[in-house]
Amino acid sequence: MSGEAGPASRETILCAVDFSGDSAAALGWACRQAALTDARLVLLHVVHDPASSPGFYRRVGSEWLEPMVAVAEDMMAEFLAAFRAGAEHLPALETRLVRGLPPGRIVEVARELGADLVVVGSRGRTGLPHILLGSVAERVVQTAPVPVTVVKRRDAAPE
Repeated sequence: MSGEAGPASRETILCAVDFSGDSAAALGWACRQAALTDARLVLLHVVHDPASSPGFYRRVGSEWLEPMVAVAEDMMAEFLAAFRAGAEHLPALETRLVRGLPPGRIVEVARELGADLVVVGSRGRTGLPHILLGSVAERVVQTAPVPVTVVKRRDAAPE
């Protein structure tokens, strides 16, 4: 960190979320780190376009497909409202929604922002699920141009 003051010298923390409990843990860690370092905090969700219904998400409990960006915006608002309800402090943050494949887009946005740190949650998959599904966190760690912090929930059990 630079000893200079001012917005131009502030570090940027990019926290990527998928609205899971693991993401909430990652956001909590990122908030504490941003508060400690007076860093700019950017919250990112990558809208993954599923091949089965490209351009659309289905809300839980709904039979209808809706434009995925609209659903993702609502999910981001609900995620932040739930996080705020349980958090002691939520610093000012920016939110971004982008489309694409999560690992690559997280790294791309980190580069665009000039992020100093990327924070992601971990689902803790092991064995066959890890081999078949891979790990967004692992791919981000491998390809990010900056340090990556992977956060697990305290109560997380491997999937």
